[in-house]
Amino acid sequence: MVLRRALLLHALLACDAFQAPIAPKLNTIPLHAKKSISPNLKAKLLQEAESPWRTVRKFIYGAFALSATVGGLTALTQLAAAVSKQPDALPLEQTIQNVVVDFGVVAACAYGAKVDGAADSGLEEDDGAPSTTIDDEAIAANLATLQKLEVTVAGERVANVETLRTAANQAVVVVAGPSSVVDDALRDALIEQKTLAAAEVLVVPVRTSAEDAVEAAMGRRSDSYGFVAPPVDAAKWKAYAAAECAVAAGQGAETAAEDGIVIAVRADGTVARRGLGKPVWKMVAAELSPPKKEEASA
Repeated sequence: MVLRRALLLHALLACDAFQAPIAPKLNTIPLHAKKSISPNLKAKLLQEAESPWRTVRKFIYGAFALSATVGGLTALTQLAAAVSKQPDALPLEQTIQNVVVDFGVVAACAYGAKVDGAADSGLEEDDGAPSTTIDDEAIAANLATLQKLEVTVAGERVANVETLRTAANQAVVVVAGPSSVVDDALRDALIEQKTLAAAEVLVVPVRTSAEDAVEAAMGRRSDSYGFVAPPVDAAKWKAYAAAECAVAAGQGAETAAEDGIVIAVRADGTVARRGLGKPVWKMVAAELSPPKKEEASA
């Protein structure tokens, strides 16, 4: 019995049972992704890949801890018999050795289970339902902020994004980033202006870099395009863009502020696209286009 448990303890050590817990790795989610593996599930998969024997070890810990506990209790009765010098009692030294080995195995299994359990702490079981994360809450808060921000339409009328959606059935695309990125995106949009008009899309340019004095005084020619709705109160729009960039950076897109971001919101208020860099306008328009009459009646 003693030899068997000693061999078991050696086998557990050989299986790297007492390795230090592996810190869960943070996952990153593409900014434009609509669905992804939850952070909890991805962290679990990473840990299983890095330590594939953890589940097997947990079973071994439980099974042999139970066996050693039973053996230890038996060894204690044998020890009591040896101490009281009962007839046919085992030698005292042997019973003491059995007690030490049995409860040593119990302690070793308990420690191993604790080490493996610590590596799993903080990870919840993934039941397939979308999890509520800080990123989700931040995205929802940013969308709510966007609805209240105002733009200038047709050069004179001021309306907020929510009014444009609900009253005018307009989809809104926010292009935010350095002036060079925004202006380049607007030049591409000019080529596809008929496509954007058919999709009932308004583009809001949010330039986060400082404009020179001449541009600030005279305005930009691109802001006069028919499909462009210049922002009202640039400071609020820049704050909104900074919040979106912060969410993107938290998802792994650390260069969002330099590359620029694109937020495309349908007329029904749902987000069709959250992306980085210059948009492909035909693709954006297709995602924002209202359903055709035959599709709507189907």
